[in-house]
Amino acid sequence: MKYGNFFGIDFGTTNTSVVHMVRDEFGEKINILGENGEFPFSSYLCILPDNKFNLGIEVKKNRSELSENNVVISSFKSFLGTNKIFKVNGKELTAKDAVAKFLQGLKVYIKQSYNVDITESYFSFPVDFSAEARKDLKAAAEKAGIKVKGFVNEATAAYLTAMDELKGMSRVMVIDWGGGTLDISILEVEHNRVREILLFGDKIGGDDLDKELAQRVHALFIEKAESPVRCLFSEMPPIQQDKLIAICEAAKIQISEDGEDYPISIRNYGDFGTKTITLTAEYFEEIIKPIILNRVLKTIYTAMERAEVTKASIDSVIVVGGSSNLRPFATAITNFFGEEKIIIPENVQFVSAKGAALMQIICGNFKLDDDIGILLTDDTVFPILKRDIAGVGTKSDNFSFSLTEDSFDAHFIITNGDGSKVYAKENVPTKGFMKERLEVQAEIGHDQIAYINIHSIATSKDLAKTVEINKLTFHYDLSKILDKGGGNSE
Repeated sequence: MKYGNFFGIDFGTTNTSVVHMVRDEFGEKINILGENGEFPFSSYLCILPDNKFNLGIEVKKNRSELSENNVVISSFKSFLGTNKIFKVNGKELTAKDAVAKFLQGLKVYIKQSYNVDITESYFSFPVDFSAEARKDLKAAAEKAGIKVKGFVNEATAAYLTAMDELKGMSRVMVIDWGGGTLDISILEVEHNRVREILLFGDKIGGDDLDKELAQRVHALFIEKAESPVRCLFSEMPPIQQDKLIAICEAAKIQISEDGEDYPISIRNYGDFGTKTITLTAEYFEEIIKPIILNRVLKTIYTAMERAEVTKASIDSVIVVGGSSNLRPFATAITNFFGEEKIIIPENVQFVSAKGAALMQIICGNFKLDDDIGILLTDDTVFPILKRDIAGVGTKSDNFSFSLTEDSFDAHFIITNGDGSKVYAKENVPTKGFMKERLEVQAEIGHDQIAYINIHSIATSKDLAKTVEINKLTFHYDLSKILDKGGGNSE
């Protein structure tokens, strides 16, 4: 067993969860490092005119008022890997800078509240998190003083937290539905080896539901207005939109918990003035249910089709994420798979963070589940990163290829082991003479992205091309987590 202190961070669009795991000769202890003791950190940042900043639940609760004299930024995770710029006190702030500030504040809060210093951590990420977004998150974390030890898919991380309940289960689906994304992993388990059959997802989350509810409630305001007010929700001032979305989020949570109607009251709502209506549980379900059926279940269907599995062949379904508490969602998933297959771990909003901490024990020992290679002219595949051997942190040998015809471009097709899946096509500049040598080297970074560098030795290295391959599937060995015998300390 590996001893030491391990941290996992599930940096989310809506909430961010942090877990501290301590393993020593006396056993294992899991500490939830939450905001105000037990809650995930709200992913909100408020930057004051003097450039000091606050974060978390108080910013979220008072975002409308704070926005009048400060800059409030939310959902900054969704802008990682893009050119999004925030105007802050006369200066430009990138999404990466905003995330660095947030993580820096989170680190300070945890140090002050728990006397724990986070210097390194594993991070979980959603399926559709781009290579650029991962690079930005890594850079932001390290700017905040947190070394990124590695990444793990959110849904796969969730599996690790439910292993005791999954003994004897050979095929498991994990559904992680959070504030920004719906992530699905389909896993096969044999002895201590876990293989990711499929990673799949959709950009639909709790934030989208909140906006949809706000639009429908806005429509009710128009319907019940004493004087004709014809203003689309999107035409309302941003502060008013934000205020109504926040109220609708609270309504969503409360109705999902108790199934009762929820009174909505909002003051100074533009030309509507003060409005009060009741959002009934029945109308709430009418709004939410079509989204669940048309987006969520459709995504699950698609994942199963791509993995070539059926409901009957799935032994268990782990359901996690903040949005998984919605009653219409719970009903739909239970009806689809059957209650006996559903597993809902404790503290669902901290599950991926705990799994990320456990992944640090494995030390990123992910191995490729399929070859990555170059398609040759005879339609065979030359493997440059081999399954079961290459994994996170692997760097390949240098491979040489020659031009087979006069051309000023060498055409490379990067595929999986049998050529059935094309990862990328790339044209590399050459001098154009026969048998000109091209060199290829590949590695898999700790961000779980394969980087393949190709260049002609007859041209400048500035003309080299690097192909990035995302959404790779891996398998990993759980023995380091499950082994309760002696071990090394760190």
